Amino acid sequence: MSLRIIAGRAGSGKSAQCLTEIRDQLATSPLGSPLIYMVPPQMSFQAEQTLAGQQGMMRAQVLSFRRLAWNVLREAGGLARIHIDSTGIRMALRRILANHAGELKVFGRAASRAGFVEQLEGMYCELMRYNVGADDLEARRAALIEAAESLEGAGFLPDKLHDMQLIFGELEQMLAGRYLDSEHYLPLLASRLSDVRTLEGANVWIDGFETFTPQEMLVIASLLRTVNRVTVTLPLDRIYGEADGPNELDLFYTPAVAYERLVRLARESGVRVEDPVLLSPALPPRYGSNQALAHIEAHWSERPAPQYEGDASVIMLRTAANRRAEVDATARRIVALVREEGYRFRDIAVVVRNFDAYEHVFTTVFADYDLPFFLDEKRPMMHHPLTELIRSALEAVRYGWKYDAVFRCVKTDLLLVPQEKEELPVLRHSLDRLENYVLAHGIEGYRWTQSDSWTYRIYRGLDAELEAGDQSTDEARVERELNTLRHRVAKPLARLEEDLGKAKTVRAMCEALYDFLLACEIPGRLETWSEEARVNGQPEQARGHGQVWQAVITLMDQLVEVLGDEKLTLDLFADVVDAGLEDLKFSLVPPSFDQVLIGQLERSRFANVPCVFILGVNDGVIPARPPESGMLSDAEREALTATGIELAPGGRRRILDEELMLYRALASPRERLWVSCPLADEEGKALLPAPALKRLAEMVPRADQAFAADEPGDVPEEEQLSFITGPARALSRLIGLLGQWNKGYALAPLWWDVYNALYDRNRDELLLLTRGLFYRNEEARLPAPISKRLYGETIRASVSRMEKYKSCPFSHFATYGLKLKERELYRLEAPDIGQLFHAALKMVGDRLVEQNREWSSLEADQAHALAKEMVAELTPKLQKNILLSSRRNEYLSHKLTNVVGRAAAVLAVQARRSAFTPRALEVAFGMGDGGLPALEVELADGTRMQLIGRIDRVDGADGPGGLLLRVLDYKSSAKGLALEDVYFGLSLQMLVYLDVVLENAEAFFGQSAEAAGVLYFHVHNPMLAASRPLADDAIEAELHKQFKMKGLVLADPDVVRMMDNQLDTGYSDMLPVALKKDGSFYSSARVATAEQFTHLRGYVRTLMREIGTEITTGDVTIAPYWRRKRTACTYCSFKPVCQFDPLIEPGEYKVLRDPESDVMWSEMERRGGER
Repeated sequence: MSLRIIAGRAGSGKSAQCLTEIRDQLATSPLGSPLIYMVPPQMSFQAEQTLAGQQGMMRAQVLSFRRLAWNVLREAGGLARIHIDSTGIRMALRRILANHAGELKVFGRAASRAGFVEQLEGMYCELMRYNVGADDLEARRAALIEAAESLEGAGFLPDKLHDMQLIFGELEQMLAGRYLDSEHYLPLLASRLSDVRTLEGANVWIDGFETFTPQEMLVIASLLRTVNRVTVTLPLDRIYGEADGPNELDLFYTPAVAYERLVRLARESGVRVEDPVLLSPALPPRYGSNQALAHIEAHWSERPAPQYEGDASVIMLRTAANRRAEVDATARRIVALVREEGYRFRDIAVVVRNFDAYEHVFTTVFADYDLPFFLDEKRPMMHHPLTELIRSALEAVRYGWKYDAVFRCVKTDLLLVPQEKEELPVLRHSLDRLENYVLAHGIEGYRWTQSDSWTYRIYRGLDAELEAGDQSTDEARVERELNTLRHRVAKPLARLEEDLGKAKTVRAMCEALYDFLLACEIPGRLETWSEEARVNGQPEQARGHGQVWQAVITLMDQLVEVLGDEKLTLDLFADVVDAGLEDLKFSLVPPSFDQVLIGQLERSRFANVPCVFILGVNDGVIPARPPESGMLSDAEREALTATGIELAPGGRRRILDEELMLYRALASPRERLWVSCPLADEEGKALLPAPALKRLAEMVPRADQAFAADEPGDVPEEEQLSFITGPARALSRLIGLLGQWNKGYALAPLWWDVYNALYDRNRDELLLLTRGLFYRNEEARLPAPISKRLYGETIRASVSRMEKYKSCPFSHFATYGLKLKERELYRLEAPDIGQLFHAALKMVGDRLVEQNREWSSLEADQAHALAKEMVAELTPKLQKNILLSSRRNEYLSHKLTNVVGRAAAVLAVQARRSAFTPRALEVAFGMGDGGLPALEVELADGTRMQLIGRIDRVDGADGPGGLLLRVLDYKSSAKGLALEDVYFGLSLQMLVYLDVVLENAEAFFGQSAEAAGVLYFHVHNPMLAASRPLADDAIEAELHKQFKMKGLVLADPDVVRMMDNQLDTGYSDMLPVALKKDGSFYSSARVATAEQFTHLRGYVRTLMREIGTEITTGDVTIAPYWRRKRTACTYCSFKPVCQFDPLIEPGEYKVLRDPESDVMWSEMERRGGER
């Protein structure tokens, strides 16, 4: 039994000597005592590859400490204990914290903080790795308290130790004899090694370590007493003696301390210590004749380091604009190494320090270059469909079947078991329809499981609901499909909800969850997915589907083991499950031998790799200042160390060890080294290169140093060839360069050769992409036959449709041609409120007619009573009963009632002041229900266009010259009539309504009529702002002013006074007019002469004819208007469809500039005569 230490700097041949000795012994005697090569887990795969194919491979074994423990305990006993992983430990810690919350002196306040349990578990693991148990803390507590009192700011240490002893003591009692967690494998291994006869006479080589934890030292001590010989390799520049120990600033301080401990351990164990072997060749064998790499390895720790003046082109130092540019340059270089210099992908390793910042960049960029790669990082299972199914299902039953949770379940494709011959795309389409229904009807909670069927009817507005007939055949069919799907979705979730409701313990809850997964046939479906992934050449995904089911079952097993009989609320159970799912990770192996391996700088162990790329070498990243542990500060760690308790190194030591980590990476390649850093992050924030880059540049001034350009145009033409790495990437580069060429930039002749080559090889794809370079965001005019099919032989249209066309022809096409619309949501929108106001005020007017009363007779209290009655009648019919769906909406219904009541009362007051009285309410034209006929316009091609609509109210009065009519429109928001909007066709409704009324006055009212005006009445319940208290009469007067109508009235003082009998001179508080003493109007008055009203009617008809002609001739131009900083795009739903962008040609707004008033009237008069 002996200990031998092989020391040497990186690349000196330590691993090679170990492997040579193993090969020699295998060649000499294929059968014999075991030859065990122990390495860190990250090196095991590579070591197995190296030894593969040797005779006697059954004799040689490549093991990690953990794998050795598994082998030994399988033979000597110990694996019968139930394994519990970090998830189980955290569950146990949560329970202990809850049970002892009142006894904790420090941790009680932090126990509920996010991440605290994870920190506590990390502290427990550290104590276990360093063989510090709860009894050790208790035994030394007096010394610890004394040490703490001598430390400034360490007054919490005794209380922390009390809490840790209490928590970890109970945890140890729980684990003792029954469970085996990750941190107890090695102590158990150390205690059982001597019982394993197969290890007698074995030779062990321990390679690739720089230091050992106390647990690992226990195992080594047991090996020393059990096997024939233990050989340990350590990275050292010399052999340290007792008299000349290492200085803590030495590069090899940490392995030197390990060396001293190993020697001491062997002597204390009575094992012979062989003379150490120091490998110190003049030129390390790793580097062959590569003097530049050897120079970096030999002199990295020297300050200042000597320069190497020879050729150093094998060392490439790069800076890049950002991480994507850095990884892109790395990918191009890897392609060049493989294509031009004969390397294999397996000869290349890439390492980064901040893996999270680079993972997604590697995934996308390397895939673009079609590079085979393997990310040496366990990826979380959190986003796998199975974990998402569990999380969303628990959320659904916890929170009342909310839409989001239920459809997260549905969209995993695991909730519904496919029926025979049911195709997944068809099922997904049906589920989309179900989702739309749920959103439109606000479905949640009991409505999913109610016995009554869901009813399906297309909601076409409040007016349609008031006149609704029977359900159509199509509606009945859709209703049946929706209810069938509803039951399929609800059945498994309802059973889960019922079973969890009955469950009283964690065991019962886990059984309920397991039954739910079986009901969804998860095992078989994951197996199917796995097989499909294998067939499609996705081995990693195939293995992942298999691992996730086993991981979930293990999680539930541990829940039952640790918390089985505990009584938890459903919320707490779901939180524990969620925390467990967050910890689950895929454990994958490289699916191919020939791949680029991408790993983390601190974890990766690349021995004898030809080419190494080190990315992300930024200041603050390499070296990085380790964060202080949340459990113990560096000062507290030093206090514990002073009492003889060894823990993991503190922040100071870890900072010093950063240099050794970087040295290991720089010394790892045998042929080529790439070191790079980005100069900015994804948000454009500046990043600085690490000092290591500057040191490298000083040590090897003839290294290949450059800025890694991201675009071919940024480098000379002779260097642009490196950007052509394959057809797909070359095509992407070419399109970008052609885009620049299209803007007038020069294009190197090389890329025209690329164009010609791709034209022969990828013609269709090339032409498709190049069309995008010359893309103009404009729609071709629809052929007349298609336009006819879309809009019909006779166009029946509302006035608002005409206005939409003038706002933007494409928006009109999307709405009325393609019939696109936004997904309907169960919420009260402004149009719904407007419909309620219109219907309620009409019903109030109808009631007055039934009672043979005038509006002027309506008192305020009567108005509010009628409003309450009418709103109550309308509420169940509005937007699928939305006003009765919640307390909030019921309160909103009360407020809307007040608005209607206030508006009705004000209308009554206005009626008392006016000779104009309502002559008709909700007058329909072109509806075919006994109302007025449509306003017909003959278009240029002979097509007839019928304008249809509904007029809120028509008021009339008998004037000196006959009947005067005005149109009144109720609006739920403030609106006026700007003549400029009429001129541009953006506001035509009121004048069309007036035209319809006057055109049909004789038939409808028994006599012809003249225009008196068009007015908007704002339905609202205003709030007054007053600087002093007001009397009731004053309040009413001020309120009435807030209802001043806007619009356009006849420029006749007598007619105006008929509308407001309290107006003599000055400003009316009812109408948009003001009279001077001489009887003329102020310039601000919104008035028009009878002749002007005639011209307006004619002009509007001319516009209608023009709009109709443009529609029928297929004009679908993307041309939104822009006027006074207002644009048609502001509230448009179709921006994702038209993709209008002022930066993409033609991309121009239809700018509407207001003409002078006289010019505008002159034009409207001229064109109004064309009617």
